[in-house]
Amino acid sequence: MRQSPRAMRRYALTFLLVLAALTGGFAGFNSLVDPFDITGAPDLSGVNERRSRIYGDGGRVHSADLMARGAETSVLLGSSRTVDGFPRDPEHWPGGIANAGMRGTNVFELSQAMLLAARDPDLRCIVIGLDLDEFGTHSKAKATYWLSALADGRRSWAFARVALSPNTFAASVQTLADNLTGSGPRVPWQDRYAPGVQRERYENGARGIYRFYLGYNPDPDRFAYFEQALDAVTASGVQVTGFIHPLHAWREEALFRAGRSDAYFALRRDLTAMFDRYAPRDAAEPCTQGGAAVLWDFSGFQDFAVQPAPAPDATAAHPLFYEPSHYLPHVGQAMLDRMRGETGEGLLTGEDFGIRLTPQTLAATEDAIRARRQSWLDTPAGQDAAAFIEQVAAANPPPEAAPPAYLNRDDWIDLRRAAARLPRRADAG
Repeated sequence: MRQSPRAMRRYALTFLLVLAALTGGFAGFNSLVDPFDITGAPDLSGVNERRSRIYGDGGRVHSADLMARGAETSVLLGSSRTVDGFPRDPEHWPGGIANAGMRGTNVFELSQAMLLAARDPDLRCIVIGLDLDEFGTHSKAKATYWLSALADGRRSWAFARVALSPNTFAASVQTLADNLTGSGPRVPWQDRYAPGVQRERYENGARGIYRFYLGYNPDPDRFAYFEQALDAVTASGVQVTGFIHPLHAWREEALFRAGRSDAYFALRRDLTAMFDRYAPRDAAEPCTQGGAAVLWDFSGFQDFAVQPAPAPDATAAHPLFYEPSHYLPHVGQAMLDRMRGETGEGLLTGEDFGIRLTPQTLAATEDAIRARRQSWLDTPAGQDAAAFIEQVAAANPPPEAAPPAYLNRDDWIDLRRAAARLPRRADAG
């Protein structure tokens, strides 16, 4: 039987009302549970009192919202080394600093994060961790980048995208379950391990990173992309203090054995020249000494990074590194203190910990890295690491070669648009 136009309209209206109710309920549930801590929803016992899944997406949604709302006068950016290697709330920084690290990030996302943070007229300083990983041709952005305010700088639109996302719904359900059962996401780092587990973590880390370096492919466009962001941010009066992440000597030796030492030294030279180009600019309220763009290096077989790896039967966690790629939060705090001019203590002290890179110091620091590496290789700890990595290399493992992801025209357009929105610090208020 043919339906009348009136009945068809009624069915269509009913369908739309049901769809709107379901969509509103879906968005309302996500907004109430608020797994990424962006909506300001209250902490409800048994529901979301513990935001256990804030970093379930690598931290992009939470960190982008933090920057979009201007939570602190300084932000700390970087990869998982920043997320796990610095306190959630670092101390002693002038005006306070928010840890806005994102796991698995690269310089495309970091450039956009710098520009998003600098839209806050009260922002004084950006501290950003860098290393070879960020400048390769591997993936440009993780999926939740496009949900977050990083994608367009619009916090309200990000709210809508996040509220309607199936990824958010999954995180909401997991958060609810964690609060009801007292469980949480698996934490890879512990204070004590079963015998051999900690050593295995070091060996697996060195083995995997050796394959990564074999397949590593630097992308000059990403370097240029980062420079445009640095140019725009420092021109707006924000100071940028960059630092090269520390790595345990096991990972650094894997880099050298994989034939990537030339790329490593080239990156240090290029970053030094880049930061020096923008250092003479005026920073409105600098947090460290050295101008508008300052570069520090905590890599290169420094004393704290050549401490022996855990013994095969060790149960206690290493005092400085979770595994070869990730350092502990007290190391990150000491790095911030060092960049502010503090002297530190023990292995995290003064001239033996962190080096300010300038065109005048660069050559001497390269020679020092080679000398420190050779000195370490002459020790039992260095010989232990070298023997293991030689064994890995002798197995002729295949390179870890991810499909390359290159920057496109829209990426450059988005960068220029974001740069054009930046306020001058002198105009703030």
